Amino acid sequence: MNFLRRAGLGLATLLFSLSAHAGELPPLLERALEQGEAANQIRWAFTSTFQNPDAQLTFRFTPEGESGTFSLLAPESLTDASEEVFGRIQQDADADADLTHEQARLVIGDQEVEVVEESETHVVYRVRPGPWDDLDEDEARMMQHMFAELTVDKSTTQVSQIRLYNFERFHAFVVARVDRFDQVMTFAPEPLTGLPLMTSFRQEVEGRAFFTRIHRVRTETYTDYRPMHADGTELACASAACVQQFLAAQ
Repeated sequence: MNFLRRAGLGLATLLFSLSAHAGELPPLLERALEQGEAANQIRWAFTSTFQNPDAQLTFRFTPEGESGTFSLLAPESLTDASEEVFGRIQQDADADADLTHEQARLVIGDQEVEVVEESETHVVYRVRPGPWDDLDEDEARMMQHMFAELTVDKSTTQVSQIRLYNFERFHAFVVARVDRFDQVMTFAPEPLTGLPLMTSFRQEVEGRAFFTRIHRVRTETYTDYRPMHADGTELACASAACVQQFLAAQ
């Protein structure tokens, strides 16, 4: 489940605007995307806390082979709603891949990239997401009403935030009208490797469904990352140089 598939489940003052030719990315953005792609070459164990109006739980994910294990940390017993949520989470064998931004290049595709904000510390790029093969019909329809913004930290040359939001109302799944959709993912360098990984996810949806007003907020946090081999053993690295050697061998 990538972050745009997450969107399927559920606009900052413009200082100036510059455009890059389709297919050409600004060098800073290109370097940032490459770091996310490098992070995706490693498997990751992590702890996550999930909360929405129906459920709250904390679990540990450990990759192993082509799948992984989910260990419930809290609460000790689940409500029916929490158990249903945890069951859906456990179906995601590539849960750690969701926490890198390696699919950002698919989101950009050949679309025009705009610089909508720049300061001494960061640059914000905006793009209208283009269609790609992994999108189903409902997701592709949803993307027609969306902007994606990628914030790049100049000091780390890494993506620090990805925001997906609608610029107009739209209908989803026929019976639901979405007035406001705002999804924000924040990233930070993982302490051991220095590679960017997601630290938080927040999605807010407002609209109407079956003549009823809806407002739902979903949040997730991610901590205690550990780089892992595909066999489930921990990557014995104590420096970024070690990780680079590991990536070169892949």
